[in-house]
Amino acid sequence: MGDKSRKNSTTQDVEANGTSDQQQQVEAVAKAVHGHPVSEHPTTYCETLMHLLKGNIGCGMLAMGDAFRNGGLLMAPILTVFIGTVCIYNNHILLNVAHKLKSRLKLEHCPTFSETVELSFATGPKSLQKHADLFRTTVNVFVIITQLGFCCVYILFVSNSIKQFCDEYGTVLDIHIHMIFALVPIMSCAMIRNLKFIAPLSTAANISMAIGLGIILSYCVVDLPALNSRTAVAHWSQIPLFFGTAIYAFEGISLVLPLQLEMKTPNRFASTMGVLNVGMTIVTFIILTMGFVGFWRFGDDVKGSLTLNLPPTLILSKIVVGLMVFAIICTYTLQFYVPVAILWPSVQEKYGPFQSPALAEYLLRAALVFATFLAAEVIPHLALFISLVGAIASTFLALIFPPICHMVVWKDEGFGAFNWKLHMDIITILLGLLGFVTGTYFSLHDIIVAFSKDFGFH
Repeated sequence: MGDKSRKNSTTQDVEANGTSDQQQQVEAVAKAVHGHPVSEHPTTYCETLMHLLKGNIGCGMLAMGDAFRNGGLLMAPILTVFIGTVCIYNNHILLNVAHKLKSRLKLEHCPTFSETVELSFATGPKSLQKHADLFRTTVNVFVIITQLGFCCVYILFVSNSIKQFCDEYGTVLDIHIHMIFALVPIMSCAMIRNLKFIAPLSTAANISMAIGLGIILSYCVVDLPALNSRTAVAHWSQIPLFFGTAIYAFEGISLVLPLQLEMKTPNRFASTMGVLNVGMTIVTFIILTMGFVGFWRFGDDVKGSLTLNLPPTLILSKIVVGLMVFAIICTYTLQFYVPVAILWPSVQEKYGPFQSPALAEYLLRAALVFATFLAAEVIPHLALFISLVGAIASTFLALIFPPICHMVVWKDEGFGAFNWKLHMDIITILLGLLGFVTGTYFSLHDIIVAFSKDFGFH
């Protein structure tokens, strides 16, 4: 699509809304859109489903037993289904808004997450237009920090798991040595440049995770106590802790646009029986099962990860740890794909053209892997800071930005009977704000407590 036709179409849309200043801004934004180019190695339905499952099945799922302790055996399943439904709805909203903007502005490529937010604000009310660039940058920063933050946590998880295994067999080394060992396979996997070739890793990781979860469940269902011995509805003050863990477990909105546009048949991603609905239904079922059975079996003694409730001398515990380490390394590769996809076009634009673009991208990937490695090495209580970043960044990405964009873009097209879509957007935003406030509060509280212990304060 040429610049002339894109400009004419953009002008027509803008004239319906406002001034020439808005017209010029939208034209400038539209021309600057990199978008998601057509993949040279498109993925199949099954490969994309494997990616979606891997992006949503990880450390958060192992913490759902503890989450159910903070929700109650009766209340937690209801809240889990509600939060899962809201997250799936927001994934669809983001996809719909991105494709609506592509069609309305005659863009050559579908906009990225941050470009979708920017274009929504640029074509919206005048009071929002001046903030369009700021919110694009904010979304990019939140996505990069969130994804790389998860990668840092994965390095710590892998390193500590390896150390636990080695210590039991008499090879006691400093955790930092184990982190160096963990860097080798992680760096190797991070060099895979497209989703088509990541697909086998996602499949293998999903198989490993499924076997590991199966072993955990097989242990949990032995000697189950009476259901009425567990709290049905937890105290209201514990609900924010449940909410934070559940949102973390469902986090994966940054992947939906790249996954859809990497498919051979993108229209099968968001259809009724498409990748998104099928995949997230599976994810919700697994989250419900792990949380319910974990809390039912261990009650108030359930740990932050169900793997910690397995007896360390049990041979199955060692098998589970090994499977989880492999799965998390593969998950690192998939989570790492998103920040690279955001940063690489900017690097090309600022420092390119490169004589060897592939080599330049490999160097960027290596630099980012080392950055996550150094962060995991240097920053104390990294997991607590990641929880804080997740409470701020992940909540805004998953629950606040998509409905705001939907309200702006759909304002002239209606929101369905009784404005139910508008009401859903408002409920989602309020839920996100609640998660932001409570998650931030409890994360800051834990950080203060941890550092007080480090420095001898009580």
